[in-house]
Amino acid sequence: MIEYAHSEGPWAETAVTLVVRKQDLDADLVTRTVSLPPTSVRRPGSNHRDRVSPPQDGLWALQVHDRMPGGLSDQLRTLMNVVEPRSSSLAELTSQGYDIHLDLFGFVGRGATFVLSPEIIQRAATLRVPVTVTTSISDR
Repeated sequence: MIEYAHSEGPWAETAVTLVVRKQDLDADLVTRTVSLPPTSVRRPGSNHRDRVSPPQDGLWALQVHDRMPGGLSDQLRTLMNVVEPRSSSLAELTSQGYDIHLDLFGFVGRGATFVLSPEIIQRAATLRVPVTVTTSISDR
């Protein structure tokens, strides 16, 4: 008789991103306001691949994708160290109609988990922006 036990480990290829969106996003204004360069920018406008869809919002993103021993928790801590001192700038952008959130991303399998420390959850909560979780699932 063969027995097989399988359990997933932590999420793989994780990233934590501060996302700023707006239909008429001014990426230069966001960069000046938060005094940080983005890791990526998508200008507002039409989706060139799908001309039927409505125009896409502009997107300004600051991402931490480095592999860290503590996974998402360490990545979020690293991003928070940069973003927390700029919380009033984020509030200013929000008051101007910008949609801002923190996104936690990873490739997951059945049973995959991640852990965030209570300290980092509290720090993220003080920013007063939503936290989203985005996953990519492989059926392999």
